[in-house]
Amino acid sequence: MKEQHPLKSVTLTVQPDSLHLFTTVLQAGVEIKTPMNTEIGFFLCQLPGFSPEYIQATIETIFLNGTPVDDLNLHITGEHPVLALSAAMPGLAGAIFRKNSIHAALRTRTAVQPQTDREENTLTVTLKLFNSIAKERGEDLLQTGIELSTPKLLTFLSKRSGLCENITDIEIDKNTVPLTNLSDSLAGCQTINLKIITSND
Repeated sequence: MKEQHPLKSVTLTVQPDSLHLFTTVLQAGVEIKTPMNTEIGFFLCQLPGFSPEYIQATIETIFLNGTPVDDLNLHITGEHPVLALSAAMPGLAGAIFRKNSIHAALRTRTAVQPQTDREENTLTVTLKLFNSIAKERGEDLLQTGIELSTPKLLTFLSKRSGLCENITDIEIDKNTVPLTNLSDSLAGCQTINLKIITSND
């Protein structure tokens, strides 16, 4: 079995009024471990702020491995499952992919991916949040901490120089590093535990 090494912990401290701007990193997908054969609804309810009421009222579109799904009792499957959540999307596409849509027959069907045999009893799900879902629930996720691909974080920051001006402090395993050294400090580290907090915390 491949030896597991502790992930580096990265904490970004940002200006209080800018935290919501960093929630767009959640579109790239964060990694969340869950027990095998977990149902979608149960998985979502474990996330901060995702109450059953919020899920029912706000999440209009759910994609599992690229396929729109309506049933929250469906088990999360696949070798590397990806779960994407969105509020209502505009136009015909939004109507087609919306949960329990009367236009569901127009969807392109994708075969459900079988669950592969594993020695582990956990599954790593890539969770992607879009539009108002990211804005409303993203801050809680970022402040609690997420597991994220290092290249995704570096790419996100490199394309948003203006946003980076809101970063007041960066710590890697509790050691302060300047933004200019972030990439070098994470060299060889494929995945990190990322937390984004505000200077008021």
